[in-house]
Amino acid sequence: MGAQQWVSLVMLNKHGNLSDMRNLFEDFFRRAAAGNLPHAWQIELANGELESKLIRIPTGFGKTLGVLLAWLHHHFQDDSARWPTRLVWCLPMRVLVEQTDAEIKRVLIALELQTDVDVHILMGGVDSTDWSIQPERKAILIGTQDMLLSRALNRGFAAARARWPLEFGLLSQDCL
Repeated sequence: MGAQQWVSLVMLNKHGNLSDMRNLFEDFFRRAAAGNLPHAWQIELANGELESKLIRIPTGFGKTLGVLLAWLHHHFQDDSARWPTRLVWCLPMRVLVEQTDAEIKRVLIALELQTDVDVHILMGGVDSTDWSIQPERKAILIGTQDMLLSRALNRGFAAARARWPLEFGLLSQDCL
């Protein structure tokens, strides 16, 4: 089921009650997670308001999947304009960037959304894609701390100086 079909399905359920929204997210989650059910905190994150949250749970409890699916849910099921266009993962190690990239691409393929969301890696030694060319497209940026924080400080490491303000602006606005 592609993005347009999900949006149509949501339009039918948009004015339903909270249990309808819960069931809609659970179905969405099952498709992405090979039939597994979401944890209670993942449902709460997807159905709650967009606000600053600290997710303090042990390794292996689905933080990556929970945040990713909450973001995708709001863009492709709830059709919410309140959620940011770009989702950013800032990770301390290259291996975590590679693992997160593989997991996100697996989920996008499972949900048939790989053409609706761009995935970009910002990591030294990797040929960077031109992630800033289409700021209106939904995009996931996965990068190492040096690459992302330098851009957040308007000093884009390994970027042309003329691009610094553009990348600074895109990482400072409309991002989660």
